[in-house]
Amino acid sequence: MRYLKLIKTLLKTNLFKTIWFNFKMLPFKQAVKLPFFIYGRMTMRSTKGTIVLDTGGQVHPGMVKVGKNDYYIATSVQRTIWNIRGTLVIQGNTRFMMGSYLLIADHATLTIGGDEQIFGTNVRILCFDRITLGKNVRMAWDIQIMDSSFHYIEMLEKENRVSQLTEPMSIGDNIWVGNRTTISKGAQLAPWTVVASNSLVNKDFSGCEPYCLLAGAPAKVKATGMKRIFDVERERALDEQYHYHRTHL
Repeated sequence: MRYLKLIKTLLKTNLFKTIWFNFKMLPFKQAVKLPFFIYGRMTMRSTKGTIVLDTGGQVHPGMVKVGKNDYYIATSVQRTIWNIRGTLVIQGNTRFMMGSYLLIADHATLTIGGDEQIFGTNVRILCFDRITLGKNVRMAWDIQIMDSSFHYIEMLEKENRVSQLTEPMSIGDNIWVGNRTTISKGAQLAPWTVVASNSLVNKDFSGCEPYCLLAGAPAKVKATGMKRIFDVERERALDEQYHYHRTHL
């Protein structure tokens, strides 16, 4: 029964791309378990880099789903584009919805933590140095994360002062990021931070009190003691209490 379910699930994927991706990017012993399920249209601009499944040896079919259209709203960009020239480290179950854009430059490292990571439709991650995401990070749609400013800026009042292009980023555990938010170089988020929609996070908030809410462009601490509920059973109970009919977007 388990294998029949697996076959049915595989038939819903882009089967050719799924098989090709796993055997192209992973060691044979991992690839045969098909940990990556690829859905829909996907373009791989480079496979020069390396994917590391840092899961303590626990690898199972479909632990990383890429390009699936299920929970988040579909927008105009539907093709998934990945460009892996550096190192992608994945430490647990991860879902990239349709339209994700992933760029990991030469010598750069993107680390995605464990538990259940969810990246909504059209999330763009551009890593030129080092981006580290903790466990259980959830992101809505149309979000961009980038550790480079791409162009040099010269401070004219300071002799020979040109800002560096890249700066490492760190996003803590149990983070919720609202749609259309930008997280840029040097950003640091403390665990359990909630980032409101349409925010620009461009500085170090690692010293923020637990359960803080960030909002604005640039983002500022708007409140503390606020926590997103991740527990599915509690969420269902609250839906019933408040007569909310949850419908997948």
